[in-house]
Order: sequence, then C-alpha cells, then structure tokens
Amino acid sequence: MSSVRSQMFPPKPTFTEESLHSLSSRVYIITGATSGVGQELAKILYSKSAVVYLAARNASRIASSIKTITELFPQSTGRLEPLQVDLSDLQSIAPAAAFFKGKETRLDGLVLNAGVMTPPDGSKSQQGHEFQMGTNCLGGYTLLRLLEDALISTVSLAEKASVRVVWLASTIIGIPKGGGIVWDETKNEPKVVKNQMENYMMTKVGNVFLSYDTATRLGAHGVISVGMVFKPAKFGAYSELFGLLSPEVTSEKNGAFIIPFGRFGRLPNDIESAFKTKQQGGSGVAQRFVDFCERETKAFK
Repeated sequence: MSSVRSQMFPPKPTFTEESLHSLSSRVYIITGATSGVGQELAKILYSKSAVVYLAARNASRIASSIKTITELFPQSTGRLEPLQVDLSDLQSIAPAAAFFKGKETRLDGLVLNAGVMTPPDGSKSQQGHEFQMGTNCLGGYTLLRLLEDALISTVSLAEKASVRVVWLASTIIGIPKGGGIVWDETKNEPKVVKNQMENYMMTKVGNVFLSYDTATRLGAHGVISVGMVFKPAKFGAYSELFGLLSPEVTSEKNGAFIIPFGRFGRLPNDIESAFKTKQQGGSGVAQRFVDFCERETKAFK
C-alpha cells in the first residue's frame, strides 16, 4: 500500500530542465506530442536545442504545436519536425518510419507517449483489434521495431546508456489478477471485456511487458528501455525526462519501472510473476503477450 501511496502523492521532482546541459545534435521522437505530457516533454527537449519529431495523426495540430513551441523558445538552436502517423492504423507506421530515416542519421530516444483511453464500446483499430490495444500496444510496438536499427546505430555515436526507449504505462492499480491481462484461450490473444477501463488497464500492463522485452532484446546493443507511470502535463513530462535522460538510468537499470516524478518503483507481484515462465513458477503472461504483438504486427514491419 505504501508504494501505491507514493505513486499517487509523489515528492517534488529532482530531475528537471534545470538538470540538463545542451542537447544539441541529439534527435528524439515523441508520439502524442501535440498535447499534454508529450507536448510538455517536447518543449523541454527543444528548449535545450534538441531535434524533436512531433509524431501524431493530425497534421494541422502538429503544425500548431511546432509554432507554439518555437515561439516559446526563440533562443533554441534545435529543430521541431512533423511526423504524421496514426498508431491505430498499422499500415501508416512503416511510411512514417521510412520518412524519419530518410531525413536523420541518428535517433537518441523514442518516447511512446500516445494512447487512447475508454473509447466508445466496440471501437476497433483499422486492423480490427480492440481500439485501445491496437493503438496503445500494437501501434507503438510496430513503430519501435521499425526504428530499432536507428536506435542501435546511434549507440556508437552517443554517450553510454543515453539511447533510450520510454513506454508509458500507468499506476497499475486495479489491474486484472493473474498477470495483468485477461487471456482469450480460444483466440490466443488478450480478451476484450465489457469494462472499457479494464481493457485500457490491460494495454498499460502490455506496455510494461513490451518495455521489458525491449530491454531484454536491445540491452546487449546498448539501448535502454523503461516503463513508467503516467501523470498529466508538466510534472508527467518530468517523469518522462528522468527516464529519457537521467544519468541514474544506467544499463544496470535497463527494464526498470519508473514512478512520478523520476524515481524507480516496484511492480505488483502479479506483474513480476508474469515475467517468469510457468516452469520458473510464474504465469508466463508477459512472453505470451509479446508473442501476440509480434504475430499481429509481423506483416506491417
């Protein structure tokens, strides 16, 4: 209970824009960067002269955000770039990734911030998945897999442990028991339940699993991946900033779970168990979920 209380009422952030030196030459992609936490993080990175790609569905909102941020920080020598992509449509992701790689020679950080929450019952992604699962997990996973080569190649150009992937999760409160995801044994995929908030929470658990999988697969290449609790606006951006740039996030912390506003947290026992196979005494849900994501996105990578 104390860990839950700590997440809900966190102390003042200690890693902020004041902690940063120039980010000149560094390149970042932030999904969902036209509002809320994503936009606040874009402001911080751009204010320190980074190149920031604002990834979102709506071109006019991207353009408006670029104008707003540029005007706020006229002293910046960085760049703000548009990256139009719809994570609810897996077919839109490969062209966006190709566009980015056609313009840049490095990618220092990918922040998978975009997501949807409690849409109308029955909402589906373009590929027919439950809308939140299709957007929050499958879309982000596809974008990551298409950009992994850019992240890996940047490791040799960047400071040690500075190339990172940040996955937005949640407080992980009120999750389904038994590993955080209700499984449809007939379809071999996450079950769509009647409660949309429960469907949403399953996607947040899914992002924790995908963060851990990314850390496991890319850690040997020098890429760090973390999952974290979501909090709104500026203070939420500080949690992301900690995961993206804090020197406390070392290779030994790869796969860590971060809580507001820039601290290492602990996952519930159900989720910890999900990372282990049944032979290891766990539920094996994490690998089962990763396998589902790989299967459903394979044709779009």
